Amino acid sequence: MERELPLSVLHYVPPGTVEDRFVRVVGQGTASIGLRGRWPDDAETESYGYAKYDGVEVLFNCDDVNWLQPADRHTVFVHVDKWGDLPRAEKLAAHLGSTVLGEAQLGW
Repeated sequence: MERELPLSVLHYVPPGTVEDRFVRVVGQGTASIGLRGRWPDDAETESYGYAKYDGVEVLFNCDDVNWLQPADRHTVFVHVDKWGDLPRAEKLAAHLGSTVLGEAQLGW
């Protein structure tokens, strides 16, 4: 596959059907899997979901959402609002028992 890169594919598949094969093919390369959606409104933080901007994305072997910093680990990005909404991202991460690491990045 390496000679075919960079490659961009937008295809909707049922969860659990391609992830293992995808990770094997990516190997040490950089790639991402994203799921767009809409986070629920949160009146407490005055944050509201936006289907155009909300979602979650896993970047393989990369540290930044624009694919400029290759890494030997994977990074999960929680997309919130057009300009980012740190309190909302922190609350979503806390809901999963995690925290926000690093600075906010502008993504999709």
